[in-house]
Amino acid sequence: MRPSKDIYSVSRLAFEARGAIEKKFPLLWIEGEISNLSRPASGHLYFTLKDSKSQVRCALFRNRRQQLGVEPENGTQVLVRARVTLYEGRSEFQLLIEQIEPAGEGVLLRQLERLKTKLQAEGLFAEQHKKTLPAYPSTIALITSPVGAAVHDLQTTLARRWPIAKIILLPCLVQGDQAARQLTAKIVEANKNDAVDLIILARGGGSVEDLAAFNDESLVRTIAASDLPLISGVGHESDWTLADMAADLRAATPTAAAELATPDKLELIQTINAHLNGLQTSQRRLLVNHQQQLDWQRQRLIHPGEKLQAVKLRLQQNWQALKRLEKQTISACQLRLNQAEAKLTQHSPARQLGQLEQRKNHSVNQLQRLITNLINQRKQTLGNSAAALTVLNPLATLARGYAIVRDEDSDEIINSGNQLKIGDSIQVQLVDANIQSRVEKIDLAKSS
Repeated sequence: MRPSKDIYSVSRLAFEARGAIEKKFPLLWIEGEISNLSRPASGHLYFTLKDSKSQVRCALFRNRRQQLGVEPENGTQVLVRARVTLYEGRSEFQLLIEQIEPAGEGVLLRQLERLKTKLQAEGLFAEQHKKTLPAYPSTIALITSPVGAAVHDLQTTLARRWPIAKIILLPCLVQGDQAARQLTAKIVEANKNDAVDLIILARGGGSVEDLAAFNDESLVRTIAASDLPLISGVGHESDWTLADMAADLRAATPTAAAELATPDKLELIQTINAHLNGLQTSQRRLLVNHQQQLDWQRQRLIHPGEKLQAVKLRLQQNWQALKRLEKQTISACQLRLNQAEAKLTQHSPARQLGQLEQRKNHSVNQLQRLITNLINQRKQTLGNSAAALTVLNPLATLARGYAIVRDEDSDEIINSGNQLKIGDSIQVQLVDANIQSRVEKIDLAKSS
């Protein structure tokens, strides 16, 4: 049986191709020239972005176009931030535009992206290095321009939300060639002030060029190295700088920075009042409970005279019971004493010594009898053994006229004439002498 084929429809292919493309490519910055610009009645913009070798279709939807507030033109060199996708209806590769800028800003953005990548690799933006903001700051240093809307918004918001905080304004340039150097110096100055416990770095919105000071590498490193917590409130909500990324907290605007830096006085007062009301309620409840307990204890209260009389009665009863217990204890102890005395008499050492003496004498007598019997038995056994040894003693045999004959060379006992030949030297052992002889004649007895 042939395996079934996985057959794609055109729409399925387009759908899966779109998913693969969108998954592969992140949000990208792309530079090129606009051509074939089309403005249909829908309000969307469609155009081609091209360079010397390739081109790609682009779409800028109406709502995003209105937010950006730009009107691209044919022949314009631009830098776009776009999502790579596929238009499934015609299976056309295209870009969905999120942001569009003149190509001059694009150069700055590319430089900024390279610096961001470098600092990010060093860990300057890592979350684990972010410091915790003080919950109730007492002294706040504002590093911003002394003129303009930003400082006014900061001071107004701080005065409204947390008027007890002392505000130290460290004025400096926030735009231009000297701005980054001054901003860096003010952060160092704030860190040297022991009274300061929070820094707000702020300015209003602007273009990439306007915010260039806040992307300065030295400033970003100083922010990351600051011992004091630092909030960055640079530009508008859509503006992002490297100073924002290095700060301990990024606020969308200077006003938002002031709000993030301080608790709301009104909310805190409401919280305190709520806690105060809760404490008062708990206090009233506690007073009522104590009053009830006091009334209950008052009802249980007894006159001291009555209590003393009851105690006296209990003492008398306890005294009588103690006397009875004393008599019972003495009687029981006397009985145990008598029983112990009888047992001691029965187990008196003198009595036990007499019994032991008798047992010793009896044992000594038995031992003497046993020893005497054992000695007699051993004497008899010894006599029997001696008699047996006497019978078995070879010398006794020799005394009866027998002799032992040995070969002189091997000292072997001769018990047969077959062991001898004429001329052999032999030794003859008698009971009282050894005789050396030589065989001259051998007469073998005839067997019967």
